[in-house]
Amino acid sequence: MEIPNPNIKTKILLFVICNLLVISYFCFAEEQTAVVENLDKSQYVTLDFKEADIRNVLKIISYKSGVNIVFTPEVIGNVTIRLTDVPWERALDVVLKTYGYAYERQGNIITVAPFDKLTAQKKQEVELAQVQPTITEVFALKYIDAQDAKKALEPQLSPRGKITVLEMTGQAGWEFAGADIGKRKRVSEERLSRSKVLIVSDVAGALAKIKEVIAQIDVMPQQVMIETRIVEVNKDLLRDLGFDWGTGSEGAESSTITSVASAKTAGNATSTLGGHTLGSQVKPSGFGPLAGTTTTAVSSAEPFNVGLELLFRKLTGTQFETMLHMLEEDVNTNTLSAPRIMALNNQEATILVGTKYPILKTEVATDTSTTNVTLDYYQDIGIQLNVVPQVGANNYINMVIHPAVTSYTDTLGTNAYPIIQTREAETRVLMKDGETVVIGGLLKDAKTKSVMGVPFLSKIPLLGLLFKRETIDTTKTDLLIFISARIVKEGELTPEEIAKLEERLERRAAEKKVATKKNKKNQ
Repeated sequence: MEIPNPNIKTKILLFVICNLLVISYFCFAEEQTAVVENLDKSQYVTLDFKEADIRNVLKIISYKSGVNIVFTPEVIGNVTIRLTDVPWERALDVVLKTYGYAYERQGNIITVAPFDKLTAQKKQEVELAQVQPTITEVFALKYIDAQDAKKALEPQLSPRGKITVLEMTGQAGWEFAGADIGKRKRVSEERLSRSKVLIVSDVAGALAKIKEVIAQIDVMPQQVMIETRIVEVNKDLLRDLGFDWGTGSEGAESSTITSVASAKTAGNATSTLGGHTLGSQVKPSGFGPLAGTTTTAVSSAEPFNVGLELLFRKLTGTQFETMLHMLEEDVNTNTLSAPRIMALNNQEATILVGTKYPILKTEVATDTSTTNVTLDYYQDIGIQLNVVPQVGANNYINMVIHPAVTSYTDTLGTNAYPIIQTREAETRVLMKDGETVVIGGLLKDAKTKSVMGVPFLSKIPLLGLLFKRETIDTTKTDLLIFISARIVKEGELTPEEIAKLEERLERRAAEKKVATKKNKKNQ
């Protein structure tokens, strides 16, 4: 059917075009709404655009990241991109590199420009820095040392920049006067103390960057409170049982065999017989009592000075003597140490509860043959703990722990070098703030059994006890170390808590004083 009027065709065509434009507009608006919705700040973005204006895409990235993005007039064009859940800075980098643009970030502001223009701008800034006057500014640091800050700031300087650390001459302290630790002498030489003052000279742009870096690195370091409980349990059991006999009036007490008459004719001995067991004449290899000192040690051979000793002597007819001796020593020791120490983040802390043993050095003069004995150094002996705490993310603490429990029971050589017995461990642990770790298993279990007797006869059940000496020495040592660490918050150590610690210290000092008085009265 032919439409008679051409104007009607034009009207119908315009009507159809208008409807298509309206439908396209609403579809595009829905798509833009779907992309732009949920513009809360986040480190990750999701972008899905087709032929969209690059400036609108940069605006959405600005909304999501919370940074300010400024672009030059040359930044124009449409982009087609689809990115799902990627870091916003990575998305910005991909979009700009794909379409031939670059960016520069200064703090919270990002400038977007064509690559050649941004390169030319940086060259102009370098040329300007060569003629721009330098500015000198003094920075008084709060927490970090000036020497440490200098190492971090030197790469940020321009070619004309310079950093100087204000070094102050501190008062000299004291040092130990030779081997006498009770006397100290004044140190005469000058010593430089640590400084917290930086003097920086540079152009305005570089100086602004240095200010930003100092604000980020000069922060209060975190502190870690380390509480330790060291429990050491020692158990030593010694049992010595022996039965000796011998002929004669002193056969069991003497190592000399005394014979007695076995047959007589007309009152005269025609033959003699002697016998002896010698178990009590020597020290068994398993005999290791803890009681006594080097001058009043426990006797391991006859005559015995501790334990039970029974003697029976027959003086008429065939003379003989029998001796029974018994000794048992049971020693239990429980040592508890609970030191506490506070350390800065990444700084080593050391606790020592024990003795500083002097190590002597002997020197012989070749011309006069004179022997000089001097102090070489002090050896730490006792309960020692070395820790290096490092505070990580999510309130986790990475700690290097080195506990050691040392002691000595004997010395060696004319200079009395101590023979040190040690139990120590070194480990690195990751623990939550406030948690406790346990280092155990430092167990020593030794059992020594020594039997001296007459072959064959000592193996007879029950009757064999009359022909042997048996010594059993058992030593058990167990060490448990409990370590707790917590991050100290600002203002956490209140005056009330410090007062409690002082009260606990005074109470322990009073208890120690009372115990000392009791020991003196008992002596």
